Amino acid sequence: MLHRTLIHDRVQSLQQNNDPFLIAKLETGWAVLSDKPLVPAHCIFFADPVVFSVNDLIEETRMKYWRDVCRIGDALIKVTGSYRINYETLCNVAQALHSHILPRQMSETDENRRERAAVAYRETDLELESAAVLLENLRNALKR
Repeated sequence: MLHRTLIHDRVQSLQQNNDPFLIAKLETGWAVLSDKPLVPAHCIFFADPVVFSVNDLIEETRMKYWRDVCRIGDALIKVTGSYRINYETLCNVAQALHSHILPRQMSETDENRRERAAVAYRETDLELESAAVLLENLRNALKR
């Protein structure tokens, strides 16, 4: 059962072009830079329209959703030089479809690099000014 969540509010802000962390509108949703990242360049992809679960999408739309999520991962590899991308689509707290795309770096300690980012790190607040170049680079990478 889909109840109104913070995801609904965020997608509404994105639809109104009122989200400073917007990277791009893709075919099935919105790519944003996380304003509370676990790792540098942590991105989130919000499905639009908002649905409870990926299982609520028809098969063709599901495939397009995952393609969009992976395109963000490809852009992160290109822009950040990360060696791996972690993808998480849990939707347990905010119960609406969204995916976290987390670039992982070889510069992380071995212990942290082998752990889920949510376990190894704590959220930090991202300052928009410090993210301006990253946002622009990700936007350009997704245009290609």
